[in-house]
Amino acid sequence: MTDHEEMVRAMCAAVDAGDAEAFGSWFAEDATYTFGNGETLSGRDAIVAATAGAAGALPWVRHTVDQVAVAGEDQLFCRFTIETASPDGQPLALPCVTVIWLDGPRIVDYRVHMDISPALA
Repeated sequence: MTDHEEMVRAMCAAVDAGDAEAFGSWFAEDATYTFGNGETLSGRDAIVAATAGAAGALPWVRHTVDQVAVAGEDQLFCRFTIETASPDGQPLALPCVTVIWLDGPRIVDYRVHMDISPALA
């Protein structure tokens, strides 16, 4: 397992455990974060707050890392399956792709490409 894959798995484990602070620790202080077509968040504190809010909106969440691909020295493409439950309790497995830009060991830009609406509708 590569260092990048270990980082991604640790980040997923933090979200799955509801630990938004641990998730946020991977980000640069001035990082940006965009989920789907939502507004881009700026700054680690905003990312931590949004992560805590999103985790609180779902009954539970489990990430399965399907693939981590490295492009150059500073970009990762990550493919996940996000498991959770719909509002009526039915199990869901939602596809997700995240593009991550790094500056050294810190994330400076994080973009999530996912339709989360089945988990919220």
